[in-house]
Amino acid sequence: MVNIIITAPRGHMDGLIVKAACERDDIRIVGGLGPAGRDYIGKDIGLAAGLGREIGALVYDDLTKIIDQCDLVVDFSRVELSMEVLEICKKYKKGFLCGTTGFTPQQEEELLAAGKEIPMMKAANTSFVVNVMRKLLGIAANALGDKAKIEILDLHSQDKLDAPSGTALELAEEMAERSGKPMDSIAFHSVRAGDTPSSHKVFFGCMGEMMEISHHAYNWECYARGACDAAVYMAGHGVGLYTMEDVIGL
Repeated sequence: MVNIIITAPRGHMDGLIVKAACERDDIRIVGGLGPAGRDYIGKDIGLAAGLGREIGALVYDDLTKIIDQCDLVVDFSRVELSMEVLEICKKYKKGFLCGTTGFTPQQEEELLAAGKEIPMMKAANTSFVVNVMRKLLGIAANALGDKAKIEILDLHSQDKLDAPSGTALELAEEMAERSGKPMDSIAFHSVRAGDTPSSHKVFFGCMGEMMEISHHAYNWECYARGACDAAVYMAGHGVGLYTMEDVIGL
């Protein structure tokens, strides 16, 4: 049984993680974390997340009040809160699964460096399918080399703050690493409109032909299920920096 704390339970992604975790026998939610002053502080996280029922875990506005009860914190919130959670997890030696995006390069370094102190995973995308796609893109980029011009199109809801998406950047990093191309040789295009959960299209433009590798999420539940799988995986391992590839076994 893995004991977790979930941040920002009113957030769309975090609410789905609450739901997905409650459906599993190997995860127990011990509490939630929300900003001070919100009307759901002190209430059951099941009600705060919109489950329509209590699950016996309250939402706090101070992570230190409950951090001792968990194995790790699951956080898909905003940059500022994520960085605060990171420091507390390091202080209390608790695992940290972070799915937030939009960090600065310096903040990215801080997150990755935490893997030397605690079980740490920074995953812009916890979908199993997206992470398989990432592997396929690396193989394609390596094989095609200079024969292809690579461009990425990512489509998300109008509420998404960062562009390009964290997933698009991770896909580009994989292709750049495998092909030896610099990151700035890959072009990004972002669309933020409506309520599109997430779509990523990668184009390999060659002379006389083009290849497209795409992923489309029809809702956010695939990410919530993947986050739960990642939490269980991390709880079974010690200090280290982990990825979804570790969880999937790629």
